[in-house]
Amino acid sequence: MCRKMATQQVLPQDLYMSNMLKAVKIRERTPQDIVKPSNGIIHHFRTMHRFTIELFMICQFCTRFREILQKTLFNRSMQVALESHKKLNACKEVKKLAPLRTNGDGNCLMHSASMYMWGVQDTDLVLRKTLHNVLKTTDTRNFKFRWQLDCVKSTVFQQTELRYDTRNWDEEWEHLVNMASTDTSVGHSGLQYNCLEEIHIFVLANILRRSIIVIADNVFRSMESGSSFSPLNVAGVYLPLHWPAQECYRYPIILGYDSQHFAPLVTMKDTGPEIRAVPLVLNEKGSFEDMKVHFLTDHEEQSREKLIKEYLHVLEVPVQSWERGTTHLVNTARLDESNLPKEINLVEDYFQLVQHEHKRWQETKGGRSRFEISLPQLSLVEVKCETLNCPFFMSVSTQPYCHECYDKKQKSADRTKAQIQMGESIHLKPEYHEPSSERADESLSDPAAALATAPSLFLFSETNAMKCKTADCPFTLNVELNGLCEHCHNARHHQLGVKLNKSSKPAQSNVSVAAFKNMSRCLGRECSTLGSTLFEGFCQKCYIEAQNQRYQEARNSEERLQRQTERSGQNRTGNHIKICARDVCRNPVTGKNDELCEQCKHRGGHHKLSGEDTPKLRCRAPGCDHYGNNKCNGFCNECYQFKQMYG
Repeated sequence: MCRKMATQQVLPQDLYMSNMLKAVKIRERTPQDIVKPSNGIIHHFRTMHRFTIELFMICQFCTRFREILQKTLFNRSMQVALESHKKLNACKEVKKLAPLRTNGDGNCLMHSASMYMWGVQDTDLVLRKTLHNVLKTTDTRNFKFRWQLDCVKSTVFQQTELRYDTRNWDEEWEHLVNMASTDTSVGHSGLQYNCLEEIHIFVLANILRRSIIVIADNVFRSMESGSSFSPLNVAGVYLPLHWPAQECYRYPIILGYDSQHFAPLVTMKDTGPEIRAVPLVLNEKGSFEDMKVHFLTDHEEQSREKLIKEYLHVLEVPVQSWERGTTHLVNTARLDESNLPKEINLVEDYFQLVQHEHKRWQETKGGRSRFEISLPQLSLVEVKCETLNCPFFMSVSTQPYCHECYDKKQKSADRTKAQIQMGESIHLKPEYHEPSSERADESLSDPAAALATAPSLFLFSETNAMKCKTADCPFTLNVELNGLCEHCHNARHHQLGVKLNKSSKPAQSNVSVAAFKNMSRCLGRECSTLGSTLFEGFCQKCYIEAQNQRYQEARNSEERLQRQTERSGQNRTGNHIKICARDVCRNPVTGKNDELCEQCKHRGGHHKLSGEDTPKLRCRAPGCDHYGNNKCNGFCNECYQFKQMYG
């Protein structure tokens, strides 16, 4: 038990602990980026609201270490609760989302939004202070009007027949304003700050000029039995309606909510075929229902779909429903990918930290010797290491050296003891660092490399990160690919396949690499390439073709229903009109015994579709608005060339 606890403590729970200098930069930039106009316009961010974090691939690590990493970073109870009620990750066609841990001090809404954009929590209360200032000092009549309208429409008002006069409304609104204060809460909740409500989410969306989507259950549930006992209205879409859509960032912030606690829902980088998007529908009893858009006026409610498409990048995705063989088209909002500059990207530092710890963990096989040190003992001291030319700081557990120098001296001492036991003569020499001038300059000039401030023994320069063993390859290796990055690994396998085909006998020229390795083939018809579990047993090319077919079937299902209605109608003479049986045709059939119109007869039947009839799909690359090319695996020509060059 002690070994397990110590192992979990090696990795910090917060991203900022991997490089505190970067965290300081973020905390300095965010308040400087806030614009506070004096002409009545709401306070807002100039550029910092356009950033998004994205986690690294976790599946590359072994199972035991992956569990440690997941328990450290993720809010597992929230994920289990939302997934069990089909609120989160119910559509396998889109990327999975995972909730990160956030402080439960009453300011979790602001912590979550800050984590989603920058990787740090709102411990300086920058977002909360801005929210409170907006509610106190700016014109909030429109916010108040939308809040009143939403209250009147609520189930509580309708069932209890509440009637507020002007004084009641003013008192309630003043209470909401005071709730956003940074003063310590004195309520019975025991939290440091007052918890925030739906109207605060809406105001925050306008401060950030960015939509917020909250994924939550629609009822409060008992912690013990799981039974529901009151409705919950926080889930849905919050659009920044106080701004024109062209002045907003159209990629939303995604938050999870469970047990009165918010957490950011983030994606992870991987090579899977899923679309980087979040469904704008909820799975209710096997059917899909549109998410609620909060605080719309009656006029805006009539143009709800139009507003969603203006403020979000909406993409229709074919989704398989619970009914076997049935595919539905559902609206999704495209998600942003990692776009933080390197100097403030904490995920990169945390990933290097995890790689370093995983390597040490493998060396000791998860043994006790490596993980007996507890996290509080690993805090840094603001004094440089005593080793000559070493740029790192010493720590409590390793002073007067940094962790790297301390490890080297320990190894040197172990070698000395071993030599003494073997009776060898020993000539001790003073040990010190003599880095090259290029590395020394690089270490001293780059804060992320020279002055890494993680509060643990995994301090190392970025120049020592585990790179691909291919010469001149700049990418990081994958521990499961024998020291290669994914790009070099795929290239080598491709070369191996070419050599096998060239060296095989004529009678064996059609034998594929899949047959040679005794691996499963693609499920696609007449396709001999390798299938993958990531692509549902298909290769990537056949998977995209299957997705296109699902998309077309979903489109045609709606048209089929409409045609059936038309076929049941009558013309002016009282005779039934027979419509062409071809899926994409609505022409009338002239012959009594014919199923196709004259035009479709010449095209060769209703099972063959021309290029004009096939619906076009957008490029698979995130953020690209061009049409995809089937010959380029669903990418547009430009993105396909970029992918071929950089993998």
